Amino acid sequence: MKISRFIKLIFLGMLLAYFFQNPPDIEYSKQWISGKVEQVASLLEAPPKMTPKDKDSPASSNDNSHLPDSSSASTTSHDASSSTTVSDSTSSSAAVWPKKTARVYVDLPENISASYRSAWEEALDNWNKAGIFKLVTITNKDQADIVLTTENKSNTPQAGVAETKMLINPLTGKKVITHAVAKLNTYYLDDYSTERKVNTAEHELGHTMGLEHTTDHPSVMQPQGSNYGIQQYDVQQLKQLYH
Repeated sequence: MKISRFIKLIFLGMLLAYFFQNPPDIEYSKQWISGKVEQVASLLEAPPKMTPKDKDSPASSNDNSHLPDSSSASTTSHDASSSTTVSDSTSSSAAVWPKKTARVYVDLPENISASYRSAWEEALDNWNKAGIFKLVTITNKDQADIVLTTENKSNTPQAGVAETKMLINPLTGKKVITHAVAKLNTYYLDDYSTERKVNTAEHELGHTMGLEHTTDHPSVMQPQGSNYGIQQYDVQQLKQLYH
């Protein structure tokens, strides 16, 4: 708790200085700073127990002065492909959100087919029904943790992609997700059935919550992300991340 209080004091000073210059933005600023405090505090306050091997490892060095907030920034991209590739399954090293909830904004062009909004909305509902992680739809993109959108790319074999930004503690390897963008590629999905569109949307949403590819079970997280919808195996994997 000491780390959290220290961080809050620093951000409070920044917030007060900001208030005097931008009074209309007080409420949004409070929400933004509160989110940053949660992310950094989650990253720093719960390091895993060290083993003798960890203590002897160069990765346990205390030299992190070059990294802000004792962490490094990283961006990871996950693809749903039209062909099967080998990938890691979900593990304890996966990135997670600091809380079991995230704010979601659906950002679609006006001229896009309504089927894409329906696919995202059904995928959101299906993951929320699992009762593990809460995805809350909002109307302000600037306040979103996750943005859901589309793209039209012919120069890639991917029917969907999820890009996540995270903080990584260099001492413990703990990863905290700070923002994510998931896209459905209309170049391929225009020819997909409604069911396969929804499956692909569920796959990319799985990545935004921290799930990784799996190849040894029937799963929405198989690299070819449109063959399956959410399975009980996927719910268990998500539960392991946020237990």
